[in-house]
Amino acid sequence: MSHPRGAINATMNGRHHPPHLNVPSLYPTYRTDDPGMPWSRLLNVCSCPAGADEEAKGKYAVPVLEGTHGQLVLEVNQTLELSCRGRWELSWSFPPDLPLERLRVEESRCGKTHRLHCSRLTLLEGAQPHHTGSFLCRYRHQTQRQNSVYVYVADRRQPFVDHEEMSTDVLYFKEKQPLVIPCRVTHPNVTSTLVKFPQHSLSPDQRNILWNSKRGFTIRTPTFYYIGLFFCQTLIDGVAYKSRKYIVYRPVSSILDMYVNTSGPVQALKGERLVLNCTATGELNTRVNISWDYPGKTSNHGSTSKRLLKHGTHMLFYNILTIPKLQRSDRGLYTCRVGSGNKTKQQKVTVTVYDRPFIRLKPRRGTAMEARAGQKSYRISPKLRAYPAPEVVWLKDGAVAAEQCSRYHMDGHSLVIRDVAQEDAGKYTVRVGIREHALYRDLTLTLVVNASPEIGEKGVSSQDPAAVPRGSRQSLHCTSQGVPPPHVHWLWHPCPPKGPCAAPTSSSAWLPVSPGLPATSAHNRILSVSRRQEVLQGKTKTVGVVTVDEALVSGVFRCVATNSVGLDHLDIYFYVSDIPGGFDVSQDEEPREGGALHLTCSANKYLYATLSWRRLHPAGGGVDDGVTALRGQPSIGQFSRLLRLSWSNLSAQDSGAYVCAAQRRITGQEEHLVAQPWKLRCCWTILPIGQ
Repeated sequence: MSHPRGAINATMNGRHHPPHLNVPSLYPTYRTDDPGMPWSRLLNVCSCPAGADEEAKGKYAVPVLEGTHGQLVLEVNQTLELSCRGRWELSWSFPPDLPLERLRVEESRCGKTHRLHCSRLTLLEGAQPHHTGSFLCRYRHQTQRQNSVYVYVADRRQPFVDHEEMSTDVLYFKEKQPLVIPCRVTHPNVTSTLVKFPQHSLSPDQRNILWNSKRGFTIRTPTFYYIGLFFCQTLIDGVAYKSRKYIVYRPVSSILDMYVNTSGPVQALKGERLVLNCTATGELNTRVNISWDYPGKTSNHGSTSKRLLKHGTHMLFYNILTIPKLQRSDRGLYTCRVGSGNKTKQQKVTVTVYDRPFIRLKPRRGTAMEARAGQKSYRISPKLRAYPAPEVVWLKDGAVAAEQCSRYHMDGHSLVIRDVAQEDAGKYTVRVGIREHALYRDLTLTLVVNASPEIGEKGVSSQDPAAVPRGSRQSLHCTSQGVPPPHVHWLWHPCPPKGPCAAPTSSSAWLPVSPGLPATSAHNRILSVSRRQEVLQGKTKTVGVVTVDEALVSGVFRCVATNSVGLDHLDIYFYVSDIPGGFDVSQDEEPREGGALHLTCSANKYLYATLSWRRLHPAGGGVDDGVTALRGQPSIGQFSRLLRLSWSNLSAQDSGAYVCAAQRRITGQEEHLVAQPWKLRCCWTILPIGQ
């Protein structure tokens, strides 16, 4: 059957009260399909097919509580009826103090086409003050869609829902969260005062202390002042009434820190005393429990003592475990556990018990060690286990290492060498001792400092090479040092027919040099290639020698010294010249008036880039003073470049000094040769015919 609108008939003194704001539900909602809910608190509307009436479209997004305006005031023992309708199946939620057997729910289909769901909730017996609270009607399968009415059951003799005779309740104080003192009242017009025991009254200020008859007092930003015993109080007809008492408690279960008085494993000798102190730090009001688990706990082989100390704004909790005389059975894992509320922490310590003192010393990777010259640091670290802690001294070649060089320093039982150099090579001895037990051990290790090869001639070789006489036998030397001793081999690169001759950067352009290599247009005949070890300036060095049987081809020899650390190379320019010294001036005949004369300037084509002739005037004092440039006839041979001056009919006017200038390829400097009349290479004077 359908229910008419306005089905709630309960009024107070025949007057409807003004509507109030809806209040969030304080009570749970129960469903028939939830096996975890008690049947004693369960009310459900029957399950019916979902439907939608035309009159319900858009109107029943939430259920409609008919005839209510969010609030209802009843007198004690008055009957309550609530009617609810909606588009889907409905269920009710109500104050927890209402027994299920005192409620009746009637369900039906309603609306013009009977597609809506209706439900009526009836309180079978008279309402009582503790029934005050929210009644909610909601969709069963969409519980967030709901509507509520707050029902007051007024009783002048019991203005508080939770009255003074009730047992004290506990409220929990949480920082940065509002605090609610839930002293609700049975009539909306009742006002109240909050009292902190014993007699400190707090009135609502609508800023931090708010009063609401449906909730009680709300403290928006509570401080530590609100920790303690509170109650609410009101005055009706000159009579004071009190609510139940509330203890506001600040639960603290914060373990700020915990530690054991050792940062690592513990070692001890049999018969020694072991003391482990476990300390926990907590906030004030924190309750902390500290316990130890250890191998001898079941046999009571050890005792614990606890201490509590206030330190400023914190509390320090101690649990000290003592074992007077350690046995081998006491070795193992020791665990300190700290608990506070639902928070726990733990720290573990491994205890090792030795029968007697000992020193165990041996090399980590054999007694031979290798470092590299220039290395930023090198650590000599043997394997050492000892108890009690020993004294450690390092010696180098029989003397205390740290006193020999400031680059040596101890780090634990290791010796660290900074900026490794070749003089750090030698024998290192570590001396370990436990003086009180007369225990001593020595270990000697040998350090070899490897160094990349260095070729000595690089520091003294000229940047400007010299000419090699054509057809001569030549021996080239290359002296290198390094650790381990380097291997020396030779490479060859022939000069091109034209242009400058330089060492190529590509490795594929080099040819290996080996003894017995025959002469060709690309390389000379190699008579021998040899290597030998020599002690020079107190150091062992490797000398490589390559001997050219007959110098006929110009090129570059490369000496390469290699070892396991690195390599070095030296390029030796081998420029074959058919001119003594690589630069010369010659004349074909004696100059005579009316005769012919040829002056030829020759220079090695790889050593010199350009040639030029100049004539010195008689007043000229130098090569560059009073000169006239002359044009000659250039040509290039196999080894040299030439510039020739020719006269076919000499006269006295041609007499004078003539200069040939040649520019070095590498340095760019000019060299000059001047012809003199009384020498083969001379300036000359034209003699008259017949003389």
